[in-house]
Amino acid sequence: MYDKTRGIVLHTIPYNDTLSVVHIFTERYGRMSYTLPRGAGRAAKMARALYMPLSLLELEVETRAGRNLQRIREAHTWIPLPYVQSDPIRASLAMFLSEFLGSVLRNNEPQPQLFAYIAQSVGLLDRMGPGLANFHICFLVGLTSYIGITPNCEGYRPGTYFDMQEGVFVSQPPVINASLPPVEAAFMVKLLRMNYANLHLYRFSRSERNHILNRIISYYGIHLTGMGQLSSPAILQALFD
Repeated sequence: MYDKTRGIVLHTIPYNDTLSVVHIFTERYGRMSYTLPRGAGRAAKMARALYMPLSLLELEVETRAGRNLQRIREAHTWIPLPYVQSDPIRASLAMFLSEFLGSVLRNNEPQPQLFAYIAQSVGLLDRMGPGLANFHICFLVGLTSYIGITPNCEGYRPGTYFDMQEGVFVSQPPVINASLPPVEAAFMVKLLRMNYANLHLYRFSRSERNHILNRIISYYGIHLTGMGQLSSPAILQALFD
């Protein structure tokens, strides 16, 4: 039996000589894995082009309980992303975000609010002008609330430390848990006010932006075990003067 759902492509990996596996965050089923043909013909190449990182698709899929790899009967573009696919900077951001999401999205259950946030963000990435350099930072900050790891800012006072394990501000640095010193803790409070409407007002140098990104990835890694090492942040380090 085939059902229809919308999906966000995370990444595609080789499976064997004839098949690849595409991981897709679907609106109806959560994260799912589907087989794709690896042929060299025109049809296979066109199909692979459809499954670029963060592509937004309309899918007709076969979903069988107990099967790790499902099948796609038909796929079409849901929302075109011409600039994400053609602009090297947006494509690099999409590559990073798809790898990051591939590490944190593991639930095979529907998460409609999270799906809507990611889909809307991807659409915005395609058309965003000023502030593009901060897009991935803003996305990850906003994502914390959907993952359930938003820092609690109620206890913040000037001079406090941020306990990264507990997600709270404390008067003394934790003995065991990783923490941010007062200067970085104060900055993080400001960073948590970032959204897509005001991200263009945040001015960072390349090194500052890379440092912020590394801190955010570390925070996610503390709360989501098994994230693993990401390769795509290195690509972003050379972008955005």
